[in-house]
Amino acid sequence: MAPLRLIHVGVGVRGRHWLDVVAGHAGFESVACVDPSPAMLDEARRLPGQGHGCFVPSLPEALAATRADAVLIASPTALHTPQAIAALDAGLAVLVEKPLGVSVGEAAAVVARSRATGRPVVVAENYRFFAAERTVRHVIADGRLGRVSSAMCVDRRDQPSHTQGAWVKGAEHSFLAEIAVHHFDSFRYLFGRQPRSLFAASFNPRGSTYDAGAAVEALIELDGGLPIQYAGTLVATRYEFSLWIEGEHGDLWTDRTRVGWRPKGERTYRPVPLVAVPAGDERPYPRAGTRALLDQFRDAAMNGVEAETRAADNLWTLAMVDGSVLSSREGRRVAIDEIVTPDLLRTCEA
Repeated sequence: MAPLRLIHVGVGVRGRHWLDVVAGHAGFESVACVDPSPAMLDEARRLPGQGHGCFVPSLPEALAATRADAVLIASPTALHTPQAIAALDAGLAVLVEKPLGVSVGEAAAVVARSRATGRPVVVAENYRFFAAERTVRHVIADGRLGRVSSAMCVDRRDQPSHTQGAWVKGAEHSFLAEIAVHHFDSFRYLFGRQPRSLFAASFNPRGSTYDAGAAVEALIELDGGLPIQYAGTLVATRYEFSLWIEGEHGDLWTDRTRVGWRPKGERTYRPVPLVAVPAGDERPYPRAGTRALLDQFRDAAMNGVEAETRAADNLWTLAMVDGSVLSSREGRRVAIDEIVTPDLLRTCEA
C-alpha cells in the first residue's frame, strides 16, 4: 500500500517531534513543511526524511506545490480550526494536535465540515495510547476493582512559560487548555464514561510567569455518579503525575509509566504487567503513544475506519475544558449539557 502523503503544518518543538516520528513510519511520506518562521523551517530542513524540498510559510502554498493526502497540524492553538477546515476543503484528512479548537463551538464547526467533505479529522490525544493507560483501562474493564467508587489525579509540572509557545504563556487558562485537555480525554477513555458535570477553579500560583491560569483544581463527575478529584499545575518544583482509582475490591495506581494494584486490606501495591503496545509506544515522551495514533489516522484516512480520537468524540473532551472555564468564571457547578447542547449537536450534523 502506498504511503500517506503528509503536509506538516507547524514545525516548532512539537511539530519537529512529529517530523521525526513520521520519518520512522513506513506508512507515511512527508511532502511539505509549513511554518511562517524561516528559522523553524531551517531547523526542519535539517531533520531526517525532509528530502522533499518543500518548505513554505503557508498552507495554501503547500497545497499548490504538492500532491498530498493529509495534513498534520501542530501550530498554535488558535490556528487549529481554520487550518483544519482549509485542509478539509482541499479534500485532505486531518490529524490535529490538541485542542481541536479554542472552544467546543469551533470544534463543532470542524466536525460539521468533516462530515460535509467526507474526510476524517483525528485529534492527537496520545495519552490514551500509553502502555500504562491501556493497562489501567484493561484492569478496570476486567472487573478486578469491582465497582469503581472514585478517583484522584494530581499532575505537577516544572514547566516555565519561556519553554512554551507565546500563546500558552498568554492564555487565560493555560493549564486547562494545553494540559488538562489530555487528562480529561484520558478519564473518558479509562472509565468508558462521558462527563456529567464539573466544578473548577483556574488560577495563577504565586511565582508563575504565565499571564493567567497556570493551575487548576476541579471536581469532575462522570456518568453513573463517578467523582474525580483533579489538580494540576505548571508551577511546581518537579514533574510528577499520579492517578489513584478506588474500587470495592482494592485500588489501582499509575504514574503513566508504571501500574500498581493493591487488594483491599493490603499495605503495598503489586506491580501490574503492562499490556503490549505497538513498537515505540512504550518509549517516553515525545514518542509515547504516537505509533498507535498514526496507525489509526492512516486507517481512517485510507480505509474509512473510525479512530478512537476522532473529532466528533473529542467534542466531549473539549466540552470538559469549556465547562471548567465557565465554572471557574462563575464560581458554580456546570452541567455538561450546558456546553454540549442540542443546537451544538445539530451543528455537527449539518
